[in-house]
Amino acid sequence: MLVEQMTWQEYRDHVGKSVIILPVGALEQHGPHLPLNVDIVVPSRLGAMAAEELDAMVLPILTYGYKSQPSSGGGPLFPGTTSLNGDTLVHLVLDILRETYRHGGRRIVVFNGHFENSMFLTEAIDLFTHDAPGARVMLLDWWAVIGQEMVDVLFADCEFPGWDLEHASVVETSLIQYLAPELVRKDRIVDDPLKEKPLFAMFPPPPDIIPLSGILYRATPASREKGEKLVKYVLPRIVDVIRKGFA
Repeated sequence: MLVEQMTWQEYRDHVGKSVIILPVGALEQHGPHLPLNVDIVVPSRLGAMAAEELDAMVLPILTYGYKSQPSSGGGPLFPGTTSLNGDTLVHLVLDILRETYRHGGRRIVVFNGHFENSMFLTEAIDLFTHDAPGARVMLLDWWAVIGQEMVDVLFADCEFPGWDLEHASVVETSLIQYLAPELVRKDRIVDDPLKEKPLFAMFPPPPDIIPLSGILYRATPASREKGEKLVKYVLPRIVDVIRKGFA
């Protein structure tokens, strides 16, 4: 059900009947031990797993997202972080939604894997639904289904810093150790927490606003086992949310 692997006839025969998942990620630094594509790997893999349970279609992931911010992802201070302007992301998603609707798609999940994307995806979906009678669109951040009980498991040996600071740290490192272990530089996993979270944003960002490693919290408490537990926890919840949303 990966759209890029379907023929046009297969696509035609399913698009009006299936839930359609559009994963959206980002190309962003994730410390010295994780690749730039963390926010691509996670939503694309989880989206494909959910699609198998739902018999849904999965569109190719958008590999660029809105501008990484220093206090939640390192921002433009790191080479390789390649971001879109907000209006670019809005119109890119809007065009894809409109084309999918033109083909007959009516039930769409915009599945987000990058913290900074959310408001621009909201804007794109809002603009789209104004002129798309019969269409229903769900915006879902993959981490939104994580309850306190799983937070307690993941951070049993350290404090939970909040999702914005949990960058290249316990959760993302654990997930990539499970989903794509070949991409993890295990000998470079370090702890390099932000000494103090900024209460304001400066433009351009000062070079010393975050640790030089690009890690905003701690990565050494991560493990493949935590990643496996997290995937097995979030997957049925993602599936359940989508089923309920389009019931």
